[in-house]
Amino acid sequence: MTAVTDVEPPLGRPEGGHEPVSKRATSAVSEASARVMRVATATNRPMQFGRLVLSSIVFLIVVEIIYKASTAELISGLSIGAMYGIIAVGIILIYRTNRIINFAAAAVGAVPAITALLLDVQRHVPYLAVLPIVLIGGPAVAALVDIFIMRRFSKSPRIIVTVVTIGVAQGMAALGFFIPVWIGARAGEIPNVPTPWDRIHLINNSRNQPVLVGNQVACLVTVVVLATALALFLRYTRIGIALRASAENSDRASLLGIPVKRVQTVAWMLAGLLGAMAIFVQAPIIGVPSNATLGFDSLLFALAAAVIARMERIGVALIAGMGVGIIEFLQIARYGKSEVATAIMLPIILVALLLQRRTQARALDSGISTWESVKSFRPIPSELRGIREVETARIGAWGLAIAIPVALPFLIHQRDMTDLTLLPLFGIVAVSLVVLTGWAGQISLGQFGLVGISAGVAGGMVAKHNIDFFVALAIGIAVGVVAAVLIGLPAVRIQGLYLAVTTLGFSYAVQGYLLNKSSWFGHKILPTGYTASIRRPVLYGRGRLDLENERVFYFVCLIALGAAVLAALAFRRNRSGRVLIAARDNQRAAPAYAINLVRTRLAAFAVSGGIAGMAGVLFAYEEHNIIPGSFSVLQSILVFLAAVIGGLTSVPAAVAGVVGFEAFTVFGHRFYAHLGDTFVSVVPFLLTGPFLVLQLYFYPGGSAEATFASRDRFLRWVAKRHNLLVPSLVADRRAEDKQQEDTAVLAAEQHVEEVGFEVLSDPVIVCPTCGVELAIADAPAHDHLRPAVKP
Repeated sequence: MTAVTDVEPPLGRPEGGHEPVSKRATSAVSEASARVMRVATATNRPMQFGRLVLSSIVFLIVVEIIYKASTAELISGLSIGAMYGIIAVGIILIYRTNRIINFAAAAVGAVPAITALLLDVQRHVPYLAVLPIVLIGGPAVAALVDIFIMRRFSKSPRIIVTVVTIGVAQGMAALGFFIPVWIGARAGEIPNVPTPWDRIHLINNSRNQPVLVGNQVACLVTVVVLATALALFLRYTRIGIALRASAENSDRASLLGIPVKRVQTVAWMLAGLLGAMAIFVQAPIIGVPSNATLGFDSLLFALAAAVIARMERIGVALIAGMGVGIIEFLQIARYGKSEVATAIMLPIILVALLLQRRTQARALDSGISTWESVKSFRPIPSELRGIREVETARIGAWGLAIAIPVALPFLIHQRDMTDLTLLPLFGIVAVSLVVLTGWAGQISLGQFGLVGISAGVAGGMVAKHNIDFFVALAIGIAVGVVAAVLIGLPAVRIQGLYLAVTTLGFSYAVQGYLLNKSSWFGHKILPTGYTASIRRPVLYGRGRLDLENERVFYFVCLIALGAAVLAALAFRRNRSGRVLIAARDNQRAAPAYAINLVRTRLAAFAVSGGIAGMAGVLFAYEEHNIIPGSFSVLQSILVFLAAVIGGLTSVPAAVAGVVGFEAFTVFGHRFYAHLGDTFVSVVPFLLTGPFLVLQLYFYPGGSAEATFASRDRFLRWVAKRHNLLVPSLVADRRAEDKQQEDTAVLAAEQHVEEVGFEVLSDPVIVCPTCGVELAIADAPAHDHLRPAVKP
């Protein structure tokens, strides 16, 4: 509220310099409200600062008790965590202006930062001489991303915009693969970055070890300078005040004359600057990143800091990021790996979410943080069912969809059967994503975490107790249901996009800890040893269905995929599915129709988790063991993006998208492997980056939207041929015509604005007989245009 009143309204004063009375009264009321808000903020600020100091002291005491950390280790952790804190601030800036979680917060600044660092290392350009590339390139790249990509999705649902940021991050990662090649760096090299102060050391005389080095001082000083400059910018500059106002409510800010789009671009530029500077000052300590996205584990640490700060408090985000850095550094120093540190982020995120209060202000939710539905597709109208052309096309499409997977095992070489068996398993995961994301509207970036934990529990029981195949399936489904409900609890309590963060942390916890055979859970549950220990059984005795036969097991997985598809479609057709769609489309109106939002969403989590759990059991049987890399976070994200490309609201389309993407990555490399390892590595990023963004721009519903549009054109042709009136198809055509009319009207208005109103001030017509130009008013009196009078 304070920020809004400090911005000048767009209208100028009337001649004479006096404001209207109503305007002066409004300004007085706004100023009074601003004073109240300032007094309230001043009252709460010492209390907030005291809680922050107390929390930091408690955290340091706990760290000292658990790790017995030295001063040098704490300083090293603070230096590493400074990067996470700065990136978390960038995430908060975008969240407050766009109400999305920006998964490209680090990537937009990584490209110029990596370019500058490699120029320093490879071309020996001084460290400070390449600093302008970072200071200018970070904001410039971020501004280009906002202007040419994000603005195109300003009216899109929040789920689409959030996915676009993931696509942007993937695109930046693809670009980051080529930067070392262009500059001349060797592939996979992470060189040390020389700086003017890298030889400065503060030695501890008792241990003769450096307590503080120059690069750490530079990192911490940079964080302080950036935080101070950002605070001053937001508080005392006009654009900073406008940014704070837009963060409260962009619609209200727009009505008050604030250029919201320009302000959002400034937020992106600040995020790009922060991300670029974070990488630039961290590289002398940890090296040049080989991935422009910094890896999703670094993003997880930054997201955890942002969630602790409730996506709004910049100072808390910085402190939380440093705390996360301390945990990561101490885990690496004590155990030589950071998997446990990433696993610890899940309980931290869950506790932070559960301690937050639900947002009650409608102004914060209206048009900003609410979830809008993605495009849904109707079945064939009942008026056209049974017509020969429609039935022939429908039977042909389903026949082709069944014939291709059935025939493939007999067409490929036996050595490729193992790779082919993976395709229906990925299809089952796609079905689970449709239920949770397409129909429930909840982004899940850790679906393979559900697959992995089900595979671990069921596979461990198969290896240690030799349980029945169908009992293992039941256990895997039950584990998936329980795990999905548990990670879904914060999502139903806190509105917004927090589930994406929760599922990302859950996936890292599963991969790094639960499926780690050296951990307590892995030692107790998982199969022992690293050799094949899960044998496939013989079903129905006498060798009828020996699942060790790859072709037989492929058809079992294919049947499981068909069962998952039928179960999901049945769920969608009954009342539970309709209620789920209603809760997704309008979460405020749904309770008015006696819809329990919590129970409905948890049902979606349960169904999705059960389907993913079934896939997990089949994965365990397929690999004869539990391999953590098969359930990685990157696998979850790639499958999610492939489902978006196919169409998240359509089960067949999502399955086709995921299966097609996996088939291309598994078998396609044989056709383009001769182009080099760099191209082979960058292909998945190109498909889930630039290609994804372009497709979402033209077809937000994915490939399914284009497919169903072609189907509807065919159905209109059939209806016209049989002289049938189909109201739904007519309404669609009228909507398209109305859209074309609106486009024509807008084009005409733009043309009028370009040529000026004076062209139309005195319109004329030309007589077709004599060619004389006449004004409209004089036309009826002209001899050749005079109306004929009937006798």
